Amino acid sequence: MAKYRVLVSFDGKNFFWIVVDNGKLINNPAKEDLKGTKFISYNKTNICPRCREEHERDGKELTDKSVLYPGNVQRETDKKGKRIEKWICKIHGNSYYERYSPNSTNNLKKSLRDNRTDNLNPSCNTAKGDLGESVTSIWRGVKKLSVEYDNYELSLDHSPDPELGIIQTKCSWYDIEYGMWSIKWKNDWYKKFDYVIVYCISADGSTVERIYIFPREEVIMMTGVTIYKNPKDSHGNPKIPWYEKYRLKDKEQIKKINEIWNNLNIK
Repeated sequence: MAKYRVLVSFDGKNFFWIVVDNGKLINNPAKEDLKGTKFISYNKTNICPRCREEHERDGKELTDKSVLYPGNVQRETDKKGKRIEKWICKIHGNSYYERYSPNSTNNLKKSLRDNRTDNLNPSCNTAKGDLGESVTSIWRGVKKLSVEYDNYELSLDHSPDPELGIIQTKCSWYDIEYGMWSIKWKNDWYKKFDYVIVYCISADGSTVERIYIFPREEVIMMTGVTIYKNPKDSHGNPKIPWYEKYRLKDKEQIKKINEIWNNLNIK
């Protein structure tokens, strides 16, 4: 792991170095500590802007937890639930994420409650995941158990598929900034299933760009998978990642899935 040096100022006038070595923060580093470090900066003083606001408004003390450095930095989540360019500390990053992101634990719980009362916002990620399950249900001809039993906390998504057995469904919207789809499935490890179907959705939600069918033996070996649109090796050359062998290539099936997607009015 790389060693980093960050130039920090609490008052905006006096600056000092810190070093981050394998996640360990070194204050007042010696010359030896600075050797081989990579310079990194997040703003002029490398202090979380939210911490500084609280310091200036409420007199709250600035501490090491206010310093921005690898391991203590996140993109801020705006009120629309989107990650923006501003960097903030992990404490504030987690707080804003939980408050505004549709993917946060708090908002997912709220969405599940709304699902039962037909108040679910169609643009939230829970609704999108719910519609992904609907696609699988129609495409594979299996029952959607959350609807069948009016229970949105079931461990299984679908009734058994004659060919694939027990299926779980995942959806991921394309991340333009990083050029990828990110899927997490650690919470499914202890569920009974044979395959996980992953739908890779375009950034605008209009198209199912890719479909992968991962067997259980792959799923339980990792917490999730990151699928890159244009994967490259360490030298910048195109490469074929391991997950491509699980990609659905049948054009007629892909066309059918997109017809289902569009018929469900997913935008």
